[in-house]
Amino acid sequence: MRPLRVLVVEDDPDDVILMTLELRRGGFEPEVYRVESLEELREALEAREWDILLSDYLLPGFTASEVLKAVQETGLDIPFIVLSGSVGEQYGVEMMRAGARDYFPKDRITRLPVAVTRELAEAEARRARRRADTERTLLVQVGEVLSAPLDFEQWMARLVRLPVPAVADCCAIFLDEGEHGLRLAALAHQEPEAQRLGLEQRARLSPEASLGPAHVLRTGVPELLSEASERKDSLGEDPAHVRLLRTLHLRSVLYVALYGHHGALGVLALGTTGQRRLGSEDVSLAQELSRRVSLVLENARLFQEMQEAVRLRDEFLTVAAHELRTPLTTLQLQLGTLAHRARRESAAPDFAERLDRCQRQVRRLGSLVEGLLDVSRLASGQMVLQPERVDLTELVSEVVDRHAAEAQGARCPVRFEGKPGLLGQWDRLRVDQAVSSLLSNALKFGSGQPVEVTVSGVGPMARVEVRDRGIGIPPEQLERIFERFERAVSSRSYGGLGLGLYLARRAAEAHGGHVWAEARPGGGATFTLELPRESAEVHA
Repeated sequence: MRPLRVLVVEDDPDDVILMTLELRRGGFEPEVYRVESLEELREALEAREWDILLSDYLLPGFTASEVLKAVQETGLDIPFIVLSGSVGEQYGVEMMRAGARDYFPKDRITRLPVAVTRELAEAEARRARRRADTERTLLVQVGEVLSAPLDFEQWMARLVRLPVPAVADCCAIFLDEGEHGLRLAALAHQEPEAQRLGLEQRARLSPEASLGPAHVLRTGVPELLSEASERKDSLGEDPAHVRLLRTLHLRSVLYVALYGHHGALGVLALGTTGQRRLGSEDVSLAQELSRRVSLVLENARLFQEMQEAVRLRDEFLTVAAHELRTPLTTLQLQLGTLAHRARRESAAPDFAERLDRCQRQVRRLGSLVEGLLDVSRLASGQMVLQPERVDLTELVSEVVDRHAAEAQGARCPVRFEGKPGLLGQWDRLRVDQAVSSLLSNALKFGSGQPVEVTVSGVGPMARVEVRDRGIGIPPEQLERIFERFERAVSSRSYGGLGLGLYLARRAAEAHGGHVWAEARPGGGATFTLELPRESAEVHA
């Protein structure tokens, strides 16, 4: 016999007895509850769940149309069948158009078991479709959270809101804190006051409890408490758990463990209140949800750790660069004094040449230190530009002259072309650094080949192009080489920190311009710097 919860709207008890007998003949074990008024109907709908609703058409003071409307107002999907002893077929057609599932006269009550069986199956199919749609939408939303640029706490707060109220009335995440137990880290509840009170508790659950989140975390097996109040003796082992359930007014609870690549992360909890209850069909959804939530939480933690690592690195770069500046400055002054004395006292050419090489290397080291400082300033948003009126052709010419010794050492003849008078409002130091980075890059990777540097005006932009015939750049690396500490070749073969092109692009973008690279046919590369010629207030 199949259990069946039947709500009957009927003023004749004898008709109810006939309905009950027919349902039993049809293989059901009906639990029948009769109401005679709309008020009693609403109370019964609120008090518990029903599998089927049967109603006479004409009742004292109201009709089945009003019964149907009252049911529809609740939003419940309960199959509604109208049985009438005196009303014609046209009324039955109207009722079915309004939402009733079936209609037939009471003298054909033998049809009742077949109609109920059919409507129960269709109701289950509708629920399954709605559930599948809800689950699909929920899992997609979890994936969207994964791609959102949030911090760890924001990720958790969004995750627990997703299942409420579509899947459950309450959702919580407990995080594993080792010997300190599980801590309530995030909570969403359809009742704002219950959510507030639950979060105020910030429950920390005992790691030794034999039931609930701690037990699920230890075993990895989902735990469903369809009627949490019936397990009060076992729940009593953990007073914090009991207090939380009471605060949240939870009737049923489902716990599923959250696991990452390195072990347990915590527990996901779904709960319901009132007449709503979780069942075995909810376990598979909760497990799939826990897998995706675990992925989000693990990525959130990795993102948090990465941010902390970047912060520590930037702090180290700032401190290291400042610490290196003082001895470098002293060394530059000492070498300058020695070079001046060597020229004054006509020292041996070999000695003067060695001093010159030492000075170049110290200047190179100073440039690397300044690059590290610039990176740390950019990371903290502290690099402010100081624009002034600059002749770009004159500035680039100075950069080319300054790199003459480097070009000679690299056996790269540098050809410069540009007309004077290409003016703009730029930060001279930053533009000088950007052009120096492009030229040094060309001399480093184009060793033994000519390098061409041209300055021109292209509409409202001023353009500097540096062309080399060196090793070239793979197409997939053309953008990556402008990132911090990135390069297209091994640092063992070519020195440097991989900061020059990054700083050049940041300086150009701060001016409202751009830097890009292109591979040249036959080998080599062209690096282009464009800056707006109009005056503008600029900052990094």
